[in-house]
Amino acid sequence: LGLRRDWCKDPQVTFGPLPMTKSLFDTLEDTDSDWCAALCQMIAGASLKPKKPTGEEAELEKLKAQVEMYKELEQAAIAIQTFKPPGGSASKSEGKGKNKAKEEEEAPAGEEKKEGKRRNRNRKSKDKAEEEES
Repeated sequence: LGLRRDWCKDPQVTFGPLPMTKSLFDTLEDTDSDWCAALCQMIAGASLKPKKPTGEEAELEKLKAQVEMYKELEQAAIAIQTFKPPGGSASKSEGKGKNKAKEEEEAPAGEEKKEGKRRNRNRKSKDKAEEEES
């Protein structure tokens, strides 16, 4: 008798892949028979709770979950291992400063030092001249 009264009060049911709660009668109202049957199955399936595995099954599920955690790391490692820089081989790259490197190779080491000293002397003399003017 109590079950009949509950059903007469327009019960709210939760169903669907994204759980939604609606009135049972409003959900099934004005639907075709095949659509109504599908909704009834969905509503009945939502009320069933999946049983939890026990014993060896539980351990197997736990291990599978741990392995799944490492799938993303595995894919990243494979991507790193198979990476090839764009532009073919990396021999003798022509990047910034390529001309400077060639000049340094061509000029003897002693000449560079002399040139650098000359620049410093010129800077010092310019600085002194500016100080005297001000």
